[in-house]
Amino acid sequence: MRILLLEYVTGGGIDPAQSSASLIAEGLLMRNALLADLAEIPGITVVILHDGRIDNPGRPHGHRVEYLPVSSARAFELAWRTQLARCDAVWPIAPETGGVLARLCRDAEVSGCALLTSSSAAVEVAGSKHQTIEALCRSGIPAISTRQANPGLVPSAFPVVVKPDDGAGCDGLRILGSAREWRDWMAGTEWMNGIVQPLMAGDPRSVSALFARGRARLLSCNRQALRVTGGRFELGGCAVNLPDTDRDDAERLAAAVATAIPELWGYAGIDFLQTGTGPVVLEVNPRLTTSYVGLRMALGINVAARVLDLWMTGELPSGDLPRGKTVHVAIGDHHAG
Repeated sequence: MRILLLEYVTGGGIDPAQSSASLIAEGLLMRNALLADLAEIPGITVVILHDGRIDNPGRPHGHRVEYLPVSSARAFELAWRTQLARCDAVWPIAPETGGVLARLCRDAEVSGCALLTSSSAAVEVAGSKHQTIEALCRSGIPAISTRQANPGLVPSAFPVVVKPDDGAGCDGLRILGSAREWRDWMAGTEWMNGIVQPLMAGDPRSVSALFARGRARLLSCNRQALRVTGGRFELGGCAVNLPDTDRDDAERLAAAVATAIPELWGYAGIDFLQTGTGPVVLEVNPRLTTSYVGLRMALGINVAARVLDLWMTGELPSGDLPRGKTVHVAIGDHHAG
């Protein structure tokens, strides 16, 4: 079985000169973690698109892995569509920004290549933070107050957080601390695809889970290491599989989100704030997240193999998963070469 693994940032989808070192580093971490899991499954050959302008650390030897170098947008599109026709399944990792992930999922669906992630329909919902929050609120899930930015909107209290509606990670997140900063932000163009949320106190956490047909199976609850510099957020890493988390609460949250967005399938993440009154959801990520990098070491299981089992049987893993240990994942700096 041939599986196409595309990590969009490092796979030629974005010119490295237009991407940040942290995004490239995060992309390589996720890609290499998924590659390690897929490459050890018997009968699997992994095909990877890799931007030749980026260093390629962690490249395994002796595995059934084919690296296809690309170095331009045209080469990327040609290689992407060619491999969709040649491979049995595809696992895309890409930002929701600009509809990129939804487009890749649609390409796979049209080609007939099996998609090992959520469908384009799920990405259309979860790819919009505003739509996601609306879906969660309709299901009674505590979620952060979210409004679309518009010229007639003036926050009644500051600080507020502004971000792209379809942003990924910390890209474009800003804290605006005053009416003046708000007016300056509105004077630009970012607000046209922006949403506004209160700056809420809480412990930034995430859930990693497997989803299928409105059901979910919890893998881990994680803590995000966020830094704020100059009013902007940056993810420095995460602690995967927290030992002090009420697993029942995390399982209930995953199950509730699965019911609210039944199109979710395979691995997905939920970002939330743990507050004094319980979890408040910030967003849902219908794709691999940075926490995946630590799951193998934390739980001692091959999550990619569980996703392939789900694809073949339609059933989520049964039985108790290992409680495991906490693993810390740091996002280092890799650079374009």
